[in-house]
Amino acid sequence: MSEQGRGRGGALREALLGASLAWQGMRTWGTSPRLMLIGLIPGVVSAVLLGSGALVLVSQIARIGDAIAVATVGEDGWLHDAVQVVGMLAVLGAAAVIGVYTFTALTLLIGQPFFERLAREVDRGAGWEGEDPDETVWRGVIRGVGEALRLAILTVPLAVGLFLVGLVPAIGGPAAVVLGASFGGWFLALELTGYPLARRGLVPLQERRALLRQHRARVVGFGAAVFLLFLVPFGALAFMPAAVAGATRLVQGLDVDAALSGRPPRAPRP
Repeated sequence: MSEQGRGRGGALREALLGASLAWQGMRTWGTSPRLMLIGLIPGVVSAVLLGSGALVLVSQIARIGDAIAVATVGEDGWLHDAVQVVGMLAVLGAAAVIGVYTFTALTLLIGQPFFERLAREVDRGAGWEGEDPDETVWRGVIRGVGEALRLAILTVPLAVGLFLVGLVPAIGGPAAVVLGASFGGWFLALELTGYPLARRGLVPLQERRALLRQHRARVVGFGAAVFLLFLVPFGALAFMPAAVAGATRLVQGLDVDAALSGRPPRAPRP
């Protein structure tokens, strides 16, 4: 059942349910520990590839904050120092959105065979066998890369918006965190649910997005929980396999059949 017509209380319950599904992914350590351990490897590779950029940003963040302060309030005084700190936090918040999404997309790409097998194991544990998407491996990889790039492009204006929000005195920082977790979590959920939904026949990004919109509060609750866990030091590395398992559990509770029945039939292959 979709969330249309539900009140705020229903939306809150859905969001909490989504957040609980993110944590339930940790249970897979008890049922498929070997797969979960293997699933850590792609995250390590992604962390190594992206780590240098993160180190450069951290090492230069004071200079970036100083440049923002000089450009807005001048070089001296307590106001300069305050704006410098706010600017540093705003830049880090914007970078976190792009960094978390990039890490997730890259890790899913590197570890695609392992994460697909993990998703199948979670489905099998719930009594659903299903089939793999009706496309070749390379076609699936190319499609996945293209969709990841499309979503990555969308995170850039989001990061810019969060940066500007973060510059607002007092309320900017907390507001940027909430908005970053909500909108960033939505993009994470779109990425993480790609394979479980493709196994159920929803391969195109626009179809998957349309289904997730019908359960927006639950999806955002799941994605926001994953986003915040990924911000914990080494959280992205440790929680990535559990996030894949949690995304599969999320998909299990969505009305995929209704989405499939509502689309036009495909033309037969020649």
